[in-house]
Amino acid sequence: MQVKRIEYHQVHSHMTYDIDDDSIIEEFGSLDRFKTIIYAIEGVESDEDEDEVTEDEMDRAMDFISEHDYDREDDWFTDRKGGYDVEYEVIED
Repeated sequence: MQVKRIEYHQVHSHMTYDIDDDSIIEEFGSLDRFKTIIYAIEGVESDEDEDEVTEDEMDRAMDFISEHDYDREDDWFTDRKGGYDVEYEVIED
């Protein structure tokens, strides 16, 4: 008899991008402007730049970031702390 165990987990995936400063400056004008745009994406006001961030800038920043490689670290916190749902299923032949 085969029995399948199914676990339902939640995970936080942390992607760390190491982007060349010169590339950021070329695309967004300055590192401060890029930081301001990132803060705006997160809904946080920034004192770095007084110009209002546009939707187009936020879209460009997200596209720009996604074009770069990243290091990924997953935190399967439900596996680490417990509290996840488990189901069992009998597999019929």
